[in-house]
Amino acid sequence: MMGVGGTSPASKVDVAALVDGFCEALFADLPRDDCASRMARRRQAIDHLEVGFSGDAASFASSEQFVNDDSTSPIESMRHDCKMSFGTAVDRLTVGEQLSRLPKSAEAVVAGEIGFAHLSVMARTLSVLRRDVPDANVDEAELLEKAKASTPGRLWHYCIRLRHALNAQAVAAEQRFAAEERWLRLTPLEDGSVSITGRVDSIGGAALRTAVEPLARRMGQGDDRCLERRMGDAVVELATLVLDSGRLPHVASQRPHLQVITTIETLRGLAGSPAADMEFAVPVATATVQRLACDSSIARVIFGPDSTVIDAGRARRVVSGPVRRALNARDQYCRWPGCERPASWSAAHHLVHWVEGGNTDLSNLILLCHRHHWMVHEGGWKLVQAKDDRLLAVPPTYAYSPPARAPDETAVA
Repeated sequence: MMGVGGTSPASKVDVAALVDGFCEALFADLPRDDCASRMARRRQAIDHLEVGFSGDAASFASSEQFVNDDSTSPIESMRHDCKMSFGTAVDRLTVGEQLSRLPKSAEAVVAGEIGFAHLSVMARTLSVLRRDVPDANVDEAELLEKAKASTPGRLWHYCIRLRHALNAQAVAAEQRFAAEERWLRLTPLEDGSVSITGRVDSIGGAALRTAVEPLARRMGQGDDRCLERRMGDAVVELATLVLDSGRLPHVASQRPHLQVITTIETLRGLAGSPAADMEFAVPVATATVQRLACDSSIARVIFGPDSTVIDAGRARRVVSGPVRRALNARDQYCRWPGCERPASWSAAHHLVHWVEGGNTDLSNLILLCHRHHWMVHEGGWKLVQAKDDRLLAVPPTYAYSPPARAPDETAVA
């Protein structure tokens, strides 16, 4: 005997044809371009079928027919015969097992007053309460009224509050377990980028979103980045802000920082110079080195012919503390037109880079946030100061690749 989703050869039916005929009748009075009404009506029909399927799943599990399929559980049989994921099979079986306790709610799904997702939340809540508080008396009518007035997500929050009122220890144990299951994996890829995967609990996720989302807002009308790109930029900016704060625990007697090892030729952008080295990253291009060097500490190290260190100077800030404080007081925000990132979220940018002879004083410095500092150095944008001291952002108008040339003499000397 086949499981819940099987058919014997003698009882085959053309399910597709039956469904097509049903849909023709279902949408007979609706114009083809009324997509919203068609979706709502189709969803109600699917939810109706889901209620029936869930009841079948519960009957199948209680009959132990799955044993005849050589399955170890009804869930395994449903996954195979009905082509379902484990989570979906568990959810439908849970709903089916709770239908006798939620008859009015099942009728409300069939009538289109609530969705099957609402019924699933209610069934999972009753299932957990049966385990944690066997003698709990839950009023279905009250749950149903909440469901009619809420989205499934808000109903889930209400059900958690209900469970907490009946057994706070069980809810606390679930949240403690979720916190202990946090994990994060940073996987380096071949091109040097890093794939981020992981999971955090609800409280940790709230902290992360609270920190990241303000940094992920659009920066004016010209910001055409999609949400995912803005969130990615925000995570990098958040890490940069934490590093700049100086509040991380010291490692090897120094605070964590990005360390770039480069030659003066690379910093000056001379042809033939090698890419710079950075810990945890692939070799870094000149444009990035120049951006990082705008507002950093610089230490000179001189090597001999056999790569032995001849001299190592002390690290010094490119922009001194007093100059940075004066710059913060003058600019207060990122100077990119329309940006409102505060000074504490910004770096000191040299209008004429110090490696090209630009002075490190207020007349040659402006504040730029992480995003706009990147756009100037790596993104190809230009900042032009008008006669009235306003800054104008000039986008890269075309891609221009200069002809190949031999290395500069100073780069290979």
